[in-house]
Parts: sequence; structure tokens; C-alpha cells
Amino acid sequence: MQTTNGAQISKSKKAKIIIYSKPGNGKTTVAGLLKGKTLVLDIDGTSQVLSGYSNVDVAIIDGRKPHDSILEFFGHAKANINNYDNIFIDNLTHYQKLWLLKKGENTKSGLPELKDYALLDNHLLKLVETFNTLDANIIFTAWETTREITEENGTKYNQFIPDIRDKIVNHIMGISHVVAQLVKKADGTRGFMLEGNQSVFAKNHLDDRKGCLQNELLMQSTNENTGGNK
Repeated sequence: MQTTNGAQISKSKKAKIIIYSKPGNGKTTVAGLLKGKTLVLDIDGTSQVLSGYSNVDVAIIDGRKPHDSILEFFGHAKANINNYDNIFIDNLTHYQKLWLLKKGENTKSGLPELKDYALLDNHLLKLVETFNTLDANIIFTAWETTREITEENGTKYNQFIPDIRDKIVNHIMGISHVVAQLVKKADGTRGFMLEGNQSVFAKNHLDDRKGCLQNELLMQSTNENTGGNK
């Protein structure tokens, strides 16, 4: 087993990120604001907001066969990775719904079976880990939800997290460099929370920023090369 001294470990220049927020807060628009060239998979049908962004190429998932379609997108991204700095999958929450709807088509009740939920958990974990192997910044989006947390002293509180399956959301957040909540202020300004608290799950293992504007998600240091030049 090979070991590396901590002084020689450098932070990754290819970020693995999850961004989440309420619908309509501007998650999809982030794809157009990223430095370099971005390949987008439109899962929830919101890519029209990217109209006019020449730095973005958009593929649209086939909702009739979401599983096969997202694997086809991965193959396209892998084959053309030298042309892109960022791969943007928008969004995981809706992908879960499409996947389960497809499973329900094969049952008498029209609903997914219990085993399908376990299959989906395994599929999503493998999917995220597989995309994260690509030599690019990988950004997944999700809608937001809340979970109740109970501390050892019995204190309970609600925390905002990405709306991803309960049994795997911690794992997926754990293997991501950044988990960021996108918020919209009263004056219309949009920005990311990069440091978590009791109310919001967020983390930033790439740099020391605690927050940033919508167009500053990736620091220049993670995108030294732009325009797909790697």
C-alpha cells in the first residue's frame, strides 16, 4: 500500500460539487456562469434559462428511459471530456422521480415495488461515483428538503439538505468536495452558503470561503484551463 505524507497532498483542481435550493432560485443558470466550457444534462426541463450562453452544450434526458439515457450521457461526456471543463447534471431529485416512475410501469399497481427503492439507492451511489471519475468539474443539482436531527441531549431541529434519497444522502454529500445551498436574498442577489450550521448542511473542502455569489462557485484555481483545453 502506497502512502503520501500530508505535506505533499495537494487539493484537487477538479471539484465534485452538489448545489441545492428551492425550485426557481437559479440552480440551472449556474451552468452558464461557470468558467470554461460546460456540458449540461437537462433532466427537469429547465435548460431554456441557458438561452444565449455560448459556453454551454445541453443534452436532454429521455424521460421514457431515464436509466439508459443517463448512462448514454455519461458515455458521451467521457468520450468528449477534452472539450469540457465542467459536467453539470440537473437535477438528481427529478431523476429519482423519473427512475421510479419507469419502474412503476412494470407493476400491476403502477407503483414501484419495495425492492426498487434499494435498487435506486445503489444506482444513485454508483452514478455519482462514476461521474466523479471524469476529468472535469462535476456539478450535481438537487432541490432542497429538510430533515429532523435529534442531538444526544434530546434537542431536535430541522436542517436543509439536498432532496436525495434518505439512506444515501449522507454518503453522497460525504464524497463531494462542496455541498452548497443556493439562496436568494430579498434584494434579488443570489449566492451560495458554503459553510454549514444547524439550519443548513453545507461544506467546502476546496478553499476557505464560507459563501460566494452565484457566479463565483468555482474559484479560478480549479479552472486554470478554460475552453476545454486540458
